[in-house]
Amino acid sequence: MGRLGAGGMGAVYLGRSAGGRTVAVKVVRPELAEDGSFRARFRQEVAAARRVSGAFTAPVVDADPEAATPWMATSFVVGVPLQRTVSRHGPLPEGTVRTLAAGLAEALHEVHRAALIHRDLKPGNVLLALDGPHVIDFGISRAADGTGLTTTGAVIGSAPYMSPEQALGEPLTPASDVFSLGSTVAYAALGRHLFGEGAGAAVLFRVVNTEPDLSALPDGLRHLVAACLAKNPAHRPAPRQLVELVERIGRSETSGGWLPPAVATDVIAVRGVLTALPEPPPAPPVPPAPPGPPTPPAPWAPPLADASPHPLSPPQPLPPEPRRPSRRALLLGIGGGVLAAGGAATTIALLRTNGSDGTSKGTGAAPAPPVRPSAADVLEAKPAWTTTMPAACLQLLTAGGVTACIALGQIWGVDDSGKTKWTVNGSFAVGNLPRNYGAVDGGRFYAAGTATTTAGLMKAELVSINPADGSVDWRFQQDHPHATGVLLFAGIRAGKAYLVGLGDGEDRGIADTGNNIWAVDLVGRRTAWFHGDQTLPIALALLPGDDHVAVSTQNTLKMLDAKGGIAWERTTQSFGLGAAGGHYLVPDKTTVTALDPASGNPGWSVKDVVGPSPYGDGFAVSADGGTAYCLLTDSDGGSSLAALDSGNGKPRWRTPLPADPADAKYVGTRLLFADGTLYRMGPDAVLWAFDPANGKPRWKHSGLKGADPMNLAWTAGDGRLCVSDTSAHTVTALHANGA
Repeated sequence: MGRLGAGGMGAVYLGRSAGGRTVAVKVVRPELAEDGSFRARFRQEVAAARRVSGAFTAPVVDADPEAATPWMATSFVVGVPLQRTVSRHGPLPEGTVRTLAAGLAEALHEVHRAALIHRDLKPGNVLLALDGPHVIDFGISRAADGTGLTTTGAVIGSAPYMSPEQALGEPLTPASDVFSLGSTVAYAALGRHLFGEGAGAAVLFRVVNTEPDLSALPDGLRHLVAACLAKNPAHRPAPRQLVELVERIGRSETSGGWLPPAVATDVIAVRGVLTALPEPPPAPPVPPAPPGPPTPPAPWAPPLADASPHPLSPPQPLPPEPRRPSRRALLLGIGGGVLAAGGAATTIALLRTNGSDGTSKGTGAAPAPPVRPSAADVLEAKPAWTTTMPAACLQLLTAGGVTACIALGQIWGVDDSGKTKWTVNGSFAVGNLPRNYGAVDGGRFYAAGTATTTAGLMKAELVSINPADGSVDWRFQQDHPHATGVLLFAGIRAGKAYLVGLGDGEDRGIADTGNNIWAVDLVGRRTAWFHGDQTLPIALALLPGDDHVAVSTQNTLKMLDAKGGIAWERTTQSFGLGAAGGHYLVPDKTTVTALDPASGNPGWSVKDVVGPSPYGDGFAVSADGGTAYCLLTDSDGGSSLAALDSGNGKPRWRTPLPADPADAKYVGTRLLFADGTLYRMGPDAVLWAFDPANGKPRWKHSGLKGADPMNLAWTAGDGRLCVSDTSAHTVTALHANGA
């Protein structure tokens, strides 16, 4: 399905097996494939790597070292690299680092049990996933190195994370990996290389001859890291001893709550993109046989079933049966988009499709491509105002002629001329990516955050703010124990605010384990219900006037009733839930299915839907809830804007969009509806306004063109569209009429 990267050994691709399993496929360079000694080493390495298993490694799925181009496929881990995470968010909390240390130790135990030495354990080879840390790329260095890593004098690896014996080119034992583990854990806790920066030779000198300063590490971690960094390999603990040491110190449970909220958000974004990736295109169809005399139908043949095309698809002839692709073709899945296991913004930035929109194409004779309007013919709207804020605004709300800009430590109220008129201080957000931390209801701003009680405890807090002057009407703190902070404000329905927070409410000896969904009665200013869970809610959806909530986790979709109990639950992977017309909209790859909220049973479904962005926004809904707007894939690889009857999924209209740039990033669909206007954020950050009656463009704004859509937060309402560029700290407002 795309290329993940390349190195000295060859290239790594993202693919799916015939059974639908997502894999990372390492393909050897052609010149190495012709080297007989390399093939022998690669064959031995594959045989050894097959024996490696465990929850914290990426096991081998399949391999063919005898192929013309040798390859090996491992399970693809949906996670973010430790190195990128620390660079982006800074040092990790102590509890997270303890879990990291235990997970790395368990992974090394499995690697060593298979008679392997990793030799390159470092932050770049550790992925942080929702279920714990994972070690990748074990054993590849041996096959890739023509001299063999066990040869005396060969110095192969990453200087800041080498053991002293590795730096000196001496024969290695499994204890070398333990030294690398200590350096990696210290990096996660401190946010810097333990042996400093600079030229590789200088770093290696410090590794061999100096003792690092561990004073900034917490006591428990300091002793663990010091034991790992013993200069004498015989004095270092074994991986199993490290796990026992972490257990004695105390560790966070490796559940949805082991990662800090900002890091968990990055992982969720990666997973959301993965679920939206297209299926690989089929092999070319077999040419039809020369025409011959018609074959009369068999006298027993039943009448043909209704083969009318899908209501959203033009009539097409039946495609010829495609050739069956080889096992290697199924694994590699060449074509489509590219996914990198990096942070959320980087992940989306790498999702390029060579001019495609990233969706699968049909087979057989394609219909005539749609006629697309020219962007040059669309009115260019000028902003009402643009202002630079003191910090990144992660969410925008608008009401009463005021735009509320929610940042990490403050909320600013900006008037309709772009000037700040009031400020509310508090802890209202986590991380540095756009996310919902507030909502508008009844002409009031509501924002969620974290408060500190007089006893020094952290409590989730909901604040009501008057847009006119920024005065705080009231504050209400979470009254459930062992639950702190807010990760997401899902919205307000039927007088209740729904929030996702840290901590499942159970006393497990470790604070803030798991997560919760918190419903607040806004009239009574009390907790309506509290639902604790060890899984991490990825997305929530609410129906207007209803007091139920649909919750998507990593592997399940469940409905919570008016008391927070589970009304029904089903196993499925979905991202970007929506709600319209009495149905919950559940996207899955390129199909969206409407579910009955009472039973969870599927109703109508529509194919060829362009998936939502990692922030959601995949569906916009009309004011009366009767129409759902989405993007559909066209035969030329572009997109059309479509209006669906939310009651039955039938199209009201379908209008081709102006072509996106050929080099645009694939970030999924972002749509909003407000003030009788339908808005779209393009993959190049161009903003569009459409007539919701027919999908015709009203105006566009190119002032943000070229910005990363993953850095943009937006909102619509109160007669304006407002957009925040979190990287530039700017906020731009456009009037709904484009004037």
